[in-house]
Amino acid sequence: MLCHDLSPHRFGPESSDLFFHQRDRSTLTAVVAQAVSAVALILLAASGVSKIVEPDPTRGAMAAARLPSSPTISRGLGLVEILSGVVGLALGGRWLAPAVVLYLGFFMFTIIAVRQRLPIQSCGCFGREDTPPTTAHVVFNAVAAVSLTFTALMFASPVPWSGTPTELVLYLLFALLGAYLAYLVMAQLPSTLHPTSSQ
Repeated sequence: MLCHDLSPHRFGPESSDLFFHQRDRSTLTAVVAQAVSAVALILLAASGVSKIVEPDPTRGAMAAARLPSSPTISRGLGLVEILSGVVGLALGGRWLAPAVVLYLGFFMFTIIAVRQRLPIQSCGCFGREDTPPTTAHVVFNAVAAVSLTFTALMFASPVPWSGTPTELVLYLLFALLGAYLAYLVMAQLPSTLHPTSSQ
């Protein structure tokens, strides 16, 4: 019986380099997806807190889109977001599914709001900030949904809990920084670029 050597070294150094290059690219993709997922989950939990504290912006956005709306519904959605964000960060894998569903829903909502120019003063994501849905919201929701789906399919965790304490603290700090930068892009950048649009 013949046994074929299918290792990359069997085909010479060039094919070996190609094999490891592809593996490195695959690893980089996974790391980026996990990092983006961590940022998305942090923002999801923070958004849930804002909905519980200030439910009116979310209620107004849902009413403008002709969806069922009330302070109770807004707070209920906020609670779901908090649970999905915290559980997703802690467990990863299949437990990312609720966050995936939420971000897909956010993507559909924001793309409809932007395309149809719905009269929404605030998307409700950041409390009472004057943050109507913009293209930045659409792009972030899409990237978040894709990254979370990719991470879930790998049965991976968005946070490297098995790392050293130093690595874990640095990772979480960078994830928090990424979440804050995403907030600035979605909440502050549109009004900075178009100051008269929020008047």
